[in-house]
Amino acid sequence: MWRDEWMPLVVSKHTSGYAEFFEHIKYIGRLAYFSFAWILVQLDDSLLLFKFAIVLISTIGVFLLCRYAPLSRLQKILFSFGYFTLYEYGTILRDYSVILALSIGCCVVLCSRKWRPLLFCVVVALLFQTNPFGLALGCALALTFAFDSWRNGRLTRSSLRDPQLWLGTAVVIVSFVAAVTTMIPPPEITPIILGQDLRTDSHLARLGESLAFPIRAWLPVPIFGRWNSQVLDPWPWLQVFLSIGVAALIACVIATSRTALFLFLIGLLGVGMLLCHLPWTAMRYHGPYFILAVLSYWIYLRDSAMGRLAEDGARWREWLRAGAGSVLTAVLAVHVSVAALLLAQEHLVPFSGSRDAARIISETGGPDTVVVGDPDYLMIPLSGYLGREVYIASRGEMGSFTKVDAKRRGTPLSPQELSQVVSDVMAKHQRDIILVTPYELSLPSSVGSLLGAARGSTDESYMIYKLFCPRGSP
Repeated sequence: MWRDEWMPLVVSKHTSGYAEFFEHIKYIGRLAYFSFAWILVQLDDSLLLFKFAIVLISTIGVFLLCRYAPLSRLQKILFSFGYFTLYEYGTILRDYSVILALSIGCCVVLCSRKWRPLLFCVVVALLFQTNPFGLALGCALALTFAFDSWRNGRLTRSSLRDPQLWLGTAVVIVSFVAAVTTMIPPPEITPIILGQDLRTDSHLARLGESLAFPIRAWLPVPIFGRWNSQVLDPWPWLQVFLSIGVAALIACVIATSRTALFLFLIGLLGVGMLLCHLPWTAMRYHGPYFILAVLSYWIYLRDSAMGRLAEDGARWREWLRAGAGSVLTAVLAVHVSVAALLLAQEHLVPFSGSRDAARIISETGGPDTVVVGDPDYLMIPLSGYLGREVYIASRGEMGSFTKVDAKRRGTPLSPQELSQVVSDVMAKHQRDIILVTPYELSLPSSVGSLLGAARGSTDESYMIYKLFCPRGSP
């Protein structure tokens, strides 16, 4: 587990009640997910229940697709064990597994022969409460449900008087307002959360840059040992052309299903508008493009089976449709290969070095040994595995999680600043301490020694040192 997995858990374990817990997470933008984690930690602080719950949710998403999607058996198997489904959203314990399950749930209700507006609205309302990507997908799915209902003649005068429709609409509106309110922090807090300011340059330029992202989701081919990497990263313009080309092919395949095309296009726009505001991006952020492609194809197959496709006699389009299933199978096979590669990689290069670092510290120091470290994000999983607070050098205080306030520092301490912090801590406690950094230090033997190192495929690699208290001190 790394810092993003540990964060809701350590905040839950090291706060005295929900009021204090809320004060620390209210600007993070994942209120429902963090609150869910808080409840589970209160029930079982061993975290076993939390892990089981997240894996169960991702498994429910897989079950729903396998049960209701009109895909082939091979495609369902490949989807179940693919990169996003099994690894990125299924193995790594984050709220993305919830997004996947709820998005699939929305598609199940949307494609049902029965019109269930209240059930759909409840599922969308839950999707809104995950994170900004769930909000973007939820908006696209909600608009698609309304569009599909209109096209299929379900919005009649009698249905517009249905209390389920208006109750569901109210639920969606309340959930949307609550999500937007909690996901947009005050301007002074935003750079503290993201580590950088939101981008303020041209919207069109930023949206243009986001055109490279879809191909990272549709064909995620990483560099071995480097999480969030893509072999095409050195060629961003090639990624742009491939993204546009593949998106155009998907649109041509599903074009005769107006509902599928509507979801695909409006979903691409919504996710792109979200991503283009972020100062940096990651592979897991691009997963919604993969979800959109799968759900759009699902709706296209539904309309095809129900005879709802618009008439189009173009032979080239028929040729594309005939090969679409084989292409999807090939793409899903790539996803399975990548998932297998990354799961195998975990046995060679741990995802995070925090667990090994905590083991080294536990074996070489007592339970009361002061552990000092920088930057702060390295200390979150370390505190989680040690089960106690550590000294966060950039804040000058003991802690177990990153506090989102004006005191948080977005950049690492300089060697001189870190040296001063270490001197102050040692002078206060009058004992040897353990120092944790992501880089190697040259220490005279009289000052300290290297206890060990722990690396990971993320940026959570640790160098662990024991620093000796000056002579004459206890």
